[in-house]
Amino acid sequence: MITENTLTLMQNEVSKAHQASIAVGLTKNKQREYVGFLQDDIVNSDATIGDMLFEIGSTSKTFTSLLLAKLVNEGRITLDDPISAYKPEYKKALTYKGKDVTFRHLATHTSGLPREDMKTIRKNIKEDKKRKNNPYKDFSPADLHRFFSNFTLTKDVGKKWAYSNLGVGLLGNTLAEICDMSYENAIKTHILEPLGMNDTMITVKNDQMDRYVKGYTKKGEPVPPIELPAINGAGAFKSSINDMLTYLEHQIGIRENSLQESISMTHENQHVKAVKGIEMGLGWMIENNKWSDVPIIQHGGTTVGFHTYCGFMKKHKIGVVIFSTIQIPFVRLLRMVTGLEDLVNVNIANSIFKRHLPI
Repeated sequence: MITENTLTLMQNEVSKAHQASIAVGLTKNKQREYVGFLQDDIVNSDATIGDMLFEIGSTSKTFTSLLLAKLVNEGRITLDDPISAYKPEYKKALTYKGKDVTFRHLATHTSGLPREDMKTIRKNIKEDKKRKNNPYKDFSPADLHRFFSNFTLTKDVGKKWAYSNLGVGLLGNTLAEICDMSYENAIKTHILEPLGMNDTMITVKNDQMDRYVKGYTKKGEPVPPIELPAINGAGAFKSSINDMLTYLEHQIGIRENSLQESISMTHENQHVKAVKGIEMGLGWMIENNKWSDVPIIQHGGTTVGFHTYCGFMKKHKIGVVIFSTIQIPFVRLLRMVTGLEDLVNVNIANSIFKRHLPI
């Protein structure tokens, strides 16, 4: 199922990077395949490529939105409940011109909240430049509380898409409090265990670190595992290709589970335009391409060391997971930001989807 063309695209990526790894996993009609190139220092004879651990970054947001959908379907909350009903101390940060930020707004990036608390993050990095390789580690729950206690919302709510890690971090924290658990335990209990995902976690134990893929900076320095203690729901999970393929098989409906109604809810178009050709589901991005008869439902994830892609076509029962640890030159980054080039791993994913579309 994975062709020479895919291998060529993968090899092209790692050949331009320092000590880079890349792996692709594919599931179609209950069949799986994966392949990868890993730098020599992490190859472990006891673990296959499909069982190596990598950072999924913002793909974690889809776990957060699935927990949201589950609580909605259980009647514990509604999508349009105001967050300030659960966080009254943040009322000033979550209301503008009489309109409240809701669960739906946080899950679709239409809250009007900024992407990050850059003032605090810059301050932390200025104090210790080594923090730039793990910039959220020292952004604490107390920092997050301070931000929302002091912030005044100045943008219209529900009007415009603007990606916000702060917003989804707050969403995850609020849902966890409703569940009376930590965020990690809430996702494990309500999402991962029902889906049979036993190799997905925020906290990687010492005896699992030999499976943890290493990322490197442009200078060849190892990047520490990501930590986001204040906003875990925005991007803190680590997983394996096999576990993420299990996740996609639940998304496309070829595995039975107790969450199917909630999973389907996260795929529903919320009629929010993110960027050209992409609208929002709950957490997931719904991508429409001229070359496809159906949308790709997908979410990427980027950390300091990793680039992850997770996407699927429900109708055609196909899902793709990709991770890589390449470094991006500034010129390429500029081309990505301006839309002149696909984001990392997207070209590989699209080549696979195109090949498996019905003729």
